[in-house]
Amino acid sequence: MKSIKTVDAAKKEIQVLEDFVSFVENYQATTLVQKILKAYAYSGSIAKVVANMNNEFGPDTIDHTFVSNLLKSKPQDELHKRMKAHYLHKTRHTRKKPSKTPAHTAFQYVEHNYIGER
Repeated sequence: MKSIKTVDAAKKEIQVLEDFVSFVENYQATTLVQKILKAYAYSGSIAKVVANMNNEFGPDTIDHTFVSNLLKSKPQDELHKRMKAHYLHKTRHTRKKPSKTPAHTAFQYVEHNYIGER
């Protein structure tokens, strides 16, 4: 949660949260994709969504990869847009670029010294 500096900012934050709650509660999920998105809005966990959907529709109906690919795909409606933004923010740390590798590795150093001794 954000650090709120003023009463006005707190009121605005409360209004945003209330709007989101009413939006999700009134969202009409008619397709499997929409049901997955609504379940993710309630739980915020892909594992819980997979478990709930597989309990509702039968075992092995969907898997973790299907839900994560759905969340990363092009948004089809407003809930999808919001859940994609939430998912990408939540998983940002796993998508960071790896640090640069050193100019040489230990194997190259050993190989160079070994060849030089002959």
